[in-house]
Amino acid sequence: MRRANFNAILAASLLGTVASSCTRAPDEPDAKTFADARRAIEHDIAMDAGDDTLSLEGRTRFYHYGRPVSHAILLLHGFTNCPQQFDEFARDLYARGCNVYVPRIPHHGKKYRLTQDLQDLNVAEMRAFAERTFKLSRLLGTRTTVLGLSLGATLAMWLAQTQPADLVIPIAPFLMPAGWNRTAGGATMRAAMLLPNFYWWWDIRLLTGTRPLYAYPGYPIHALAQITFLGDSIFDLAAKAKPLARRCVLVLNADDNGISNSVAADLLAIWQHQRAPYTEVVLRDLGKPRHDIIDPTTFPDARTLVYPRLAALALS
Repeated sequence: MRRANFNAILAASLLGTVASSCTRAPDEPDAKTFADARRAIEHDIAMDAGDDTLSLEGRTRFYHYGRPVSHAILLLHGFTNCPQQFDEFARDLYARGCNVYVPRIPHHGKKYRLTQDLQDLNVAEMRAFAERTFKLSRLLGTRTTVLGLSLGATLAMWLAQTQPADLVIPIAPFLMPAGWNRTAGGATMRAAMLLPNFYWWWDIRLLTGTRPLYAYPGYPIHALAQITFLGDSIFDLAAKAKPLARRCVLVLNADDNGISNSVAADLLAIWQHQRAPYTEVVLRDLGKPRHDIIDPTTFPDARTLVYPRLAALALS
C-alpha cells in the first residue's frame, strides 16, 4: 500500500474496529577507548555474520582507519531497510577520512522479507540501541556526527535530546505519518495498538516485488506505532529540558509522502524555544514525491542531488 493511502485506510479500519531479539553483545562493560569500541562493533559484525537468518546486505558495517580520527560518523538506516541503504554514502565519508559506523537496527536485515520479527520492536529497545551505538561512536573520533533517515532519524532525534553529540542530522524523521498531526495521529496509533497486529504492505500493487529487495516490503502495524511513541517521548523531554547535542540540522524533503514534515518542524520549534541553536534544511526539486532519499537502489539521483549536501553538512 502506498504511504499516501495509509491515512484513510487505517483510519477506516480503526473506526470499524474501535468506535527475535537483536544479536548484540550482552552486558558488555563500558567501552572507554577506540580499541574497546572496535572490539564491541566487531563482535556485533561477527554475530551478524554467524546468524543465518540475516542477509548479507543486512549486516552491520564499520569502515575505519584502525585508530581514532578527527571525525566519527554514525549512520542509522530507515524502517524496514538495513545498513545497505547507507553503504555508498558510508564509503564516501570513509574516503574523506572519517571512521563510519552503520549498525543494524534490531529486527531488521532478515533474509526472509516477510518476517514478522518487527512485531517485537519497542521503545525501550530502540532507545537502548541508539544510546549504545552513540557511546561506541564517540570513541571513534574527536567529533561525532549522528545522521539517520526515517526511523534512523527518530533515533537521531532521541540522541540529540539526550546525548552530547557534536552534530545530529535527522533526515525525514518518522514522528508521524504524512497527513497526521500529533493529536489525531497519536490517538490513531494508540488505537492501533488495540487491534490485532496486522501486516501492512508498502505497495499493495507490488507486494514482495517492492524494492529494494533487501528491505522488507511491509511491517506489522504495532511496530509503526512504537516508532511514533518513541517520538512522543522526545517531545515530552524536549518540553522539559534543553537538548544536549551541540548542533542539530533537521533535513526535510519538501515532497515527502511518508512522514509529517509539520510534526518534525514542531519538535524543532520546541528545541529552538529551549534556545538550542538548531536549524532546518528543506530539500526541493528531488523529482516525484518520495520518503527514502538515500537508497540509490530506488533513488539513483541521491548520489548527485542529496549525498553532496549531506556530506557538506556532516563534515561541517
